[in-house]
Order: sequence, then structure tokens, then C-alpha cells
Amino acid sequence: MRGMDPALELIRRVLLVAGEAVLLYVASRFVFERVLRATWGRAPARRWLVGFLRAPGNILHETSHALGYYLGGYRVRRLVFFFVDAEGRGYCQPGRAWSPLALPWLATGFAALMPLAAGAAGLWAASVLLGVPGDPSTLVTSDWRRLAEIGASLDYHAWQTWLFLYLALSIGAELAPSEIDLQRSLPAVFAGAATIILGIFTVFALPAAEPLRRPLELHLSWALSWASTVLDFGIVALALVGLPAAILAAPLRGR
Repeated sequence: MRGMDPALELIRRVLLVAGEAVLLYVASRFVFERVLRATWGRAPARRWLVGFLRAPGNILHETSHALGYYLGGYRVRRLVFFFVDAEGRGYCQPGRAWSPLALPWLATGFAALMPLAAGAAGLWAASVLLGVPGDPSTLVTSDWRRLAEIGASLDYHAWQTWLFLYLALSIGAELAPSEIDLQRSLPAVFAGAATIILGIFTVFALPAAEPLRRPLELHLSWALSWASTVLDFGIVALALVGLPAAILAAPLRGR
């Protein structure tokens, strides 16, 4: 069993990252429904406000789909953002395969996952570039009691703070706004986790694969740590901006 201890630890971390991905999707869905959809309305001012709030996040979201399809072996036939879509959603349509190894189901799942990865990485990049907060690792915490403390510590006299909060709201709300994305991406998360776990079991169970164990442990541990950090950052950033925004948007619901 001692030889399997590193494998069990890797599997635990894979499951942790998968859970964090699901939690980030749920948080994104909450912000989209409670903030953006609550602000929806026919009045020109409300339509302009929703458009302003959605623009960066929707552009990143649809572009991420396109990148996912391309990396999955397919060209992109059409890329449409919400502000030129008659239904106000935005969409990305794959074209013909450019790779002979392309698999439709794999490319679809990969494309559905890309907004999560690109959005979380985009939030981290915005924090680093704008210096909000000064130490991005501040938002990597599991202690939710510190959320108010973190919010109070931001410099609200600096334009960088407001730009970061705007981008966090826009990008975070557009991580997974549609049911189609959820239906395609959540199975991809679980399938990806299952594939990695199977690979870990295989490497640690087969004697012939013993030379691969240490490299796998080192590289996979690094990748999982990075993914967990970025996902945790995204969850806390969404909570930091989403909860106050949902409270402010509450009076607009149903009007």
C-alpha cells in the first residue's frame, strides 16, 4: 500500500480540482442569473448596462470556444458575439476538421471546457496586471470569513480596483451562462478526471511502468496545484464581486 500512497494523493487532488471546477461553474451561473439576468430589460438604459457588463466576458467566452474547437482538431466556421447576435447570446460554430485525429465528441467537450479555463486564467492575469489585490494569492483561500476583510482591504480610490471588479463580474458571469455549456462541459470535467485517475492507477499498478511514477508525480502535482490555485482564485473573486452585485441587482428583478 505504501507504493500506492502517492497515487492516492494524486487521485485526491484530481477529485479536488474537478470539484473546484464544478463549484466555479455554479458560482458563474449564480452571478449570471442574479446579476446580468436581473438587469435585463427593454429600457435602453438597461440594455446598454447589460451590454457594458457582458462585453469583455462574452468576447472571451466565445473566443475560448473557438480556441477549444481548433485545439480539438476543427476549424471555426462562424464566431458571433452577443452584440451582433439576433438572440443576444453569441455562439461559435465549428467547421471541417483540420486534423485526421479529430473526434467530434472530444472537440465538443474540450470547446465547452475552454471558457472555464480561459476565464479563470483571465481573472488571474487581470489581477496580476492591475495589481488588485496587491498579492493575488490573497484571493486563494478556503476561509470564507475573510471575504469581507479582503473586500475592505481594496483601494477603492484607484481606477485599477474598479477595472478589476468590472472584469471579474463580466468574465466570471460568462464562464458558464448557458445550459448547453453546462450539459457539455460537466461531463467533460468528469470524463477528464476519470481518464487521469485511470492513468494514475495504471502507472502505479504496473511494475513495468515504475520509471514513469516519479516524473508523473512531479509534473501532475505541479499541474494540479496550478489548476487548483487558479480555480480557487476564480471562485473567491466571483464571490467578492458577485454577492454585492446580486444585492444591488435584486430590486431590478421582475421589472
